[in-house]
Amino acid sequence: MDIPVEYDLTLTDEQRELRDAAHRFAAEVMRPAGIELDRLPPDKVIERNSRLFEVARQAHELGFTRLSGPPEMGGLGASPLTLHLVSEELAWGSLGLASVILLCAFPPDAALASGKPELAEEFSKPYYGARGDLKIGAWAITEPDHGSDTLCPGQPEMRVLGPGNLIARRDGDYWILNGQKSAWVSNGPIADQAVLFAHADPKGTLDHGVVFVLPFDLPGISRGRPLDKHGVRSLPQGEIFFEEVRVPKRYLVADADVYPLYLNATLTAFNAAVSCAAAGLARAAYETALAYTKERVQGGRPIFEHQSVRARLFRMFSLVQASRAFSRAVYVHNLTKLVQTGAGALEHSIAAKVFCTNSAVEVATLAVQLHGGNGMTKEYPVEMFLRDAMAFTVADGENAFLSQLGATFL
Repeated sequence: MDIPVEYDLTLTDEQRELRDAAHRFAAEVMRPAGIELDRLPPDKVIERNSRLFEVARQAHELGFTRLSGPPEMGGLGASPLTLHLVSEELAWGSLGLASVILLCAFPPDAALASGKPELAEEFSKPYYGARGDLKIGAWAITEPDHGSDTLCPGQPEMRVLGPGNLIARRDGDYWILNGQKSAWVSNGPIADQAVLFAHADPKGTLDHGVVFVLPFDLPGISRGRPLDKHGVRSLPQGEIFFEEVRVPKRYLVADADVYPLYLNATLTAFNAAVSCAAAGLARAAYETALAYTKERVQGGRPIFEHQSVRARLFRMFSLVQASRAFSRAVYVHNLTKLVQTGAGALEHSIAAKVFCTNSAVEVATLAVQLHGGNGMTKEYPVEMFLRDAMAFTVADGENAFLSQLGATFL
């Protein structure tokens, strides 16, 4: 597949080259690996000899896990626009593997942003280095009893008293962690480190929290089995358990005073990123269907020549291009504002996320329909695209976010 027409005529040669390299990697490595992993039991996906780790290592060598790192530490220093260009291509290749790859940078990015030199030295500098060892990262926030109310504690209907399922208790120069995170921690079963959110006041509301950058080799941390999911099966997700885990206070990146602001900034960035991934997935479904309609013959000619087929392809194309434009505009704006001021327009990230994921579902549904009976088989990737799109509509608490959108815009 060719990369679609680029409307932004101001892209530099370097941006185009990095985007094209990401597309080749997505087409030649990620797409076939993602299809293979989709068909495996989750226990096999996380085995160290699975293709997941091979893809992650190759992505690290090519720099796709180190895009946001500062050049002086060995990162690529990519701009928000460049990040979006590359992320869309990776998601076009495999939604699940793109999530694995892009999550790796979250802990080192958070350590660097903390302004604590000792954290940057421990988590960021070794990771961004051109020969640095790959560390699998995770974002651990949701809990068995607290999903949307953990993500949106500022909403009146979500402002509930704790305790959360993971409690952080101060003990001198340490914090003590007890409890667990839910089975929906992305990269949880394979993570080496994470950005971890915990409840710090068992008698208070859930927005009384703290945030750590945490290595997962500390005593007392254990994992559950990976989820056997309907979609996005190449992204391992699973529970994390904490039993009297002693965390040095230097790992703290946000205390209770700034927790709401930190959560808002994190959600602003992540929802913008989800919109980008969904746009890449929609594009994959559309382009696959377009190619199929030019090959599949019915009525003595390729079905592409039938007017009803072209009408559906036109609808798909329009949704894909609208998703790409909306996602990119919000992503570039909000990531730029987060760097400049520490705050962005969360409601716009949510709007982009909801629009793009819903568009991906419609595009993938039409792709399956255009494949006819073949679209219901695992022989064709559109069946996987539809399952992945459906799964992404619930990522990051869409129902709660739709409520927040209503409260913001109405």
